[in-house]
Amino acid sequence: MGKFDGKQIIGLVGNLVLKKGPKGSTIIQTRPHPGKQTAASKTTANIFAKASTLSKVIRLDLSVLINGFYDGAMVNRLTRQNREILEQCYNKDTKQYTFNEDSFSRLAGFEFNLKSPLAKSLWAVPQLNLIGNQLTLSLPAMEINEHLKFPARSNVCEITVALAFYNLEAGVHKNSVFQKLEINTEQCLVPAHDFTFEVPAGCLCVMGIRLKYAMLTDNVKVIRNTKDFNPAGLCGAVMTPGEFVLTPGEIVPNGRLASVWKNVDKLKLYKDLPAAEGDTSPPGVPQIF
Repeated sequence: MGKFDGKQIIGLVGNLVLKKGPKGSTIIQTRPHPGKQTAASKTTANIFAKASTLSKVIRLDLSVLINGFYDGAMVNRLTRQNREILEQCYNKDTKQYTFNEDSFSRLAGFEFNLKSPLAKSLWAVPQLNLIGNQLTLSLPAMEINEHLKFPARSNVCEITVALAFYNLEAGVHKNSVFQKLEINTEQCLVPAHDFTFEVPAGCLCVMGIRLKYAMLTDNVKVIRNTKDFNPAGLCGAVMTPGEFVLTPGEIVPNGRLASVWKNVDKLKLYKDLPAAEGDTSPPGVPQIF
């Protein structure tokens, strides 16, 4: 329904849409008619929605690395990368996703801030290894300013490695974990170091790394990272083998039993089917939707 704002009518009038134009003019357009989505377009939209949700939750879970210091196109770049991965893993004939350990490996090397690429500050190449339920990021021995660059007016670098966990079938995630290593310019040679985390079965584990620089003088530390300088990115993503098991809840401060896993409904790739009459098997049979 059109409305009069005191000067002109704006809004929907019959099959016409009236809008404000430049210099007090009115723009009249034909009312758009929603097109009917095909099955293919619905699938494309669904995959994009999943990719957008996954990208958002990764950004939130790894916010300790990003800290708001990312380039303007980062959100779209990460969504595009995840969309391409999900499209690759989706079978249009069976309408099912199939993942293996390396399905999300293309996330390795993703930069959160193209204004200050991690690759330009960290020349040593970290290696990601999964052995059993242990995921390890190994940093080789490094020479200061050869393998680890220090910007001007900084003498301390805090390396933070963070790990986020997702089960895509159930659409759940849990709080990320992180470890830190502090290095200073007086070390000259930094020994090799491993960051090791325990990981659950049947999960997507996304690992990122950030270099946080500072100038330390008389026990006063001045942070050098800014919106334009924050070397941080993803160093790997692994789908762990095995069957995912939702772990029992934990007692939270208010005394309530709560699961460490939290729902991300729009991420869920499967939905639970109601049990057939007389079926005593547990619910949760997966089906693509």
